[in-house]
Amino acid sequence: MNSYLFLKIEGRNISKFLTRCHKNNIDILNSNVISYKEMIIKIKNDDYDNLMKIKSIYKVTIIKSSGFIKFKELINKNKHFIIISILGLLFLIYLCNTIFKVDIISNNNILNNKVRKDLESYGIEKYSLKKSYKKITKIKEELLDKYKDEIEWMEITDIGTKYEIKIVERKKPKKEKNKEYTNIVAAKSGVIKRIYAEDGMKVVEENTYVNKGEIIISGAIMKDEDVKSFVEAKGKVYAEVWYNVNIEFPLKYTEKKYTNNYKKTFYIKLGNRYIAKKNYKNFDRKTIVSLKNKLIPFEIGIEKQREVKIINDKYTINEAKTRAILNAKEKILQSLDKGEYITSQKTLNFYAKDSKIILDIFFSCYEEIGEKEKIIPQIK
Repeated sequence: MNSYLFLKIEGRNISKFLTRCHKNNIDILNSNVISYKEMIIKIKNDDYDNLMKIKSIYKVTIIKSSGFIKFKELINKNKHFIIISILGLLFLIYLCNTIFKVDIISNNNILNNKVRKDLESYGIEKYSLKKSYKKITKIKEELLDKYKDEIEWMEITDIGTKYEIKIVERKKPKKEKNKEYTNIVAAKSGVIKRIYAEDGMKVVEENTYVNKGEIIISGAIMKDEDVKSFVEAKGKVYAEVWYNVNIEFPLKYTEKKYTNNYKKTFYIKLGNRYIAKKNYKNFDRKTIVSLKNKLIPFEIGIEKQREVKIINDKYTINEAKTRAILNAKEKILQSLDKGEYITSQKTLNFYAKDSKIILDIFFSCYEEIGEKEKIIPQIK
């Protein structure tokens, strides 16, 4: 890679200086005459020493450089940062190839301990270096062969700086459990709206108020006022239930607004401390690419800083009331499942205090309230 210098030449009769350069085999690659006693020229870096020998009374100033010499200057200027980054990268590579933890996942602790000892004999243990994929596959096959009567399936997964070994035991078929008999009862108080009974006897009519725990679909099958058999009651029960929500909402607020300004910058992170150029007074940072290790608090990478404008403002009473009601409604909706909804709402109490408003809101909801309750059969 060639190196070039841009020089400013000052002195009387600039043309004589150019002639002198040609006589001494100094190539003038480009020239720009500013005045009769001032000009800018471009030469090869190798010709600079010869030019300085013949400059005589002329003043020569280096304006800028390009090519390899420019690259060299940048390296020298940032050499300490580059050295730290390279050492950090090498250290991270070493850490990323070191095992810091070995997790064995299964419910049999005795089997876990036997497998762990075998893994240690293969060199899979804390603070040892990771194994190749081919080696891991061979270890897994040998362990499966050794414990073929105890292990149905095994997987050894490389996750960051740890190995995770999942084991599925080879077990005998379990005996079928005794069948359970259940009622469907009210999980909360309310007015029954719909009952969908798949199995069992419906013992409550729709539009009837029920208390929490009251039986709605019975698992006891009756005939002539006697219990003839028991089943596992199945079905869904929907009711109108009620909630009182008390909510406080501030009148003052802080808003974070993004601008269209952003810049990319290099950063180093030591623990929670960032070392990076701050391009804006307030900004959010987003990592584009990074090298890090979870066990060592060191990270290097490139991030995007996006400018943020912080806006402090105040709601009107009506604006705050509207937002508070929406927040309360959202809180109720988050507790409802699919097919459940709010049927009505009413503000019971509302007042402003200090820098906030306080509301009491009544909600009526349509939701499923049925839950299973185990029963012990007692047939006469």
